[in-house]
Amino acid sequence: MKTAILGGSFDPIHLGHLFLLHSVVTQTQYNNIYIIPAAQSNFKRENACRASAEERLEMARLAAADYRDIYPLDQVSITVSDMELKRGGISYTLDTVNQILETEKQNRVGLIIGDDHIAGLTRWYRFEELKTKVEFIVCRRNEDRASFEQALMPQGTQYILLDIRETAPQSATAIRENRDSCMDYLSPGVREYVRAENLYN
Repeated sequence: MKTAILGGSFDPIHLGHLFLLHSVVTQTQYNNIYIIPAAQSNFKRENACRASAEERLEMARLAAADYRDIYPLDQVSITVSDMELKRGGISYTLDTVNQILETEKQNRVGLIIGDDHIAGLTRWYRFEELKTKVEFIVCRRNEDRASFEQALMPQGTQYILLDIRETAPQSATAIRENRDSCMDYLSPGVREYVRAENLYN
């Protein structure tokens, strides 16, 4: 099984994330997916998550369970991992990749990113080493297909440009800022959890 990683703050995880995973599973050979909530993003050091680490991890677990109902035909193994939360501090992708490579006994893993990350990739922690260990699965995040097709990945990277048919409208920022009007952005289990714990209110 080919392994891929989807990392992020997941504050909260939403249907757009699940659609992204579905697109990867159905359009690539990656079918062993790790969802990994970050302890602290290297590029969002000043922005604390609204939900706690435990709440974000639980929402990721609920979303992974909901995935089975939303996309019942997908042949995929999904693991929600707390490795970055346990590690604490700044969550460097390279550290996570190294841990997954050791666990899965593979030489390279897929790393799922949005095309909005391309411009800043070379600023990632120890990028020259990271690019030897991952294949970037780059997904279109906005409506501008032309700019996506012309996007230039850094030299020496292995990558797939995944042009999904439709871009997902869901936004974690929108959910945090206007929860009640954005509840439909959440999968059923996450929606119930957010209401029960009164998150983002």
